[in-house]
Formats: sequence, C-alpha cells, structure tokens
Amino acid sequence: MKRLHYRTYTVKQLMLSAPLLLGLVAPFAIANSELTSADPKPTLALYQTVDNSTEPACSFDLPVLGSGATQTLKPEQTCPEVEGAPIEPHSIRIRNVPIATTFLLTDNDRCEKEGSAWIELETTRANASLEKLGIDKIWTYSSYLTNSGLDSSALSRGFKVRAKGDPIQQGKLACIKVTTSAGSR
Repeated sequence: MKRLHYRTYTVKQLMLSAPLLLGLVAPFAIANSELTSADPKPTLALYQTVDNSTEPACSFDLPVLGSGATQTLKPEQTCPEVEGAPIEPHSIRIRNVPIATTFLLTDNDRCEKEGSAWIELETTRANASLEKLGIDKIWTYSSYLTNSGLDSSALSRGFKVRAKGDPIQQGKLACIKVTTSAGSR
C-alpha cells in the first residue's frame, strides 16, 4: 500500500511541474517558429488576354511590412512585350500585401490623379489579397472588393476602394504607385 502511495505522489509532482516545464519551452518554440515561418512575399501580377486566349503575365515584387517605401510600377516600360507590342493589362492580382498599403492605379505614366482616370485601393488586414479581377471591373465596387478570382475560387480579402475618379479603360493601365506604411515589422 505504501508503494502505491509513493507512485501517486510522484505522478502528482510531475503534473504540478509540467506547466513550469512547458512555460520554459514554449517561448523558445515560438521564437524559432517566428524565424522559420516568414510572411509570404507580396506580389502583383498583370494579365493581358490575347486573341489565342493565352494570358501573358507580368509580375512585380512589392514592398514589405514596415518598409515605408513607395514603389512606382510602369507596365509598359517594365513588362515584356506581347505579340510585338507593349503590354495592355486587362486584369490584376495582388497577393500577401501588408496592412495599411495603398495602391494608386492610373492611365497616365505620371501616376497622378489630375487629368487622368484612376482608382485608389487600400489594405485593411495583414496578408491582404486581391484575386484576379478585370481592371475595368474594380469600379463596380464602392467599398470592400469581394470577388472570387477569374481563374480560381479564391476570395479577395482585405482590399478596399479608398477613392476613385473616372474608370480606367480596358488595356490602358499605365502606372501603379504602391505605398507601404512605416509601421513596425
């Protein structure tokens, strides 16, 4: 009988010390997982539909969280030609963008609102994604973009129309200005 009591005592001691041991191990495990599971890289892709139904893509890496960077993307100058002519973007996809990032899309290469067709988007959550959507269709939204991708069932999340002017005509997107907040990483 005494032996049973000794085992019970040992089990109770182990049960009482388990939270202490886990408390010492958990911060180490969390710190290591933060190092190995970085956020996916923010990207933007433009697509152009051509007569034979293929959609050549041009993609850009975007600024990361906390960089406070402003990046100007000019598809006509940066993207490869399509059938011997500059790309004329018909649709756009933006993925894994940090919170508080703004996108100004214009039909002039100055990236200015004045005297041009434009729309301004903002992200309202971490890892926001705008799934593939026709550039001319963005104007049908007045607040959050809630579309599912043209080529997938994935839903857009965390993208909102901040302001808009005249609609950009299909294939006339000339400049995209991306501004990421300078918040903490």
